[in-house]
Amino acid sequence: MKQLMKACAVAATLGVTMQVTAVMADDASPAAQQVTEQKVTLDIEKMTCAMCPITVRKAIEEVDGVLSVVADYDTKTAVVVFDPAKATIEAIAKASTNAGYPAIVQSSDSE
Repeated sequence: MKQLMKACAVAATLGVTMQVTAVMADDASPAAQQVTEQKVTLDIEKMTCAMCPITVRKAIEEVDGVLSVVADYDTKTAVVVFDPAKATIEAIAKASTNAGYPAIVQSSDSE
């Protein structure tokens, strides 16, 4: 699973869209459940220094279901890979906005 998450983080860093489906065993049930990952790119407003992306990344990482976040000061964006069964684009954008950095959806692999 760690290798899968690293691959998704690298893909997000490179701006590559990657639809990943994994089957994970549920400890409470012998049946397996399917997990699909989704990527969204957000335009982040009000980033004025090199510390701002760190604040944005930490705020977004607090959203349950977020798997990776790459926030970039130069492009004023955040690329987020998440489990759509646990997190929504709205919740992710709200986390950044609540941290003081309004987020607007630039693109999503669900569109």
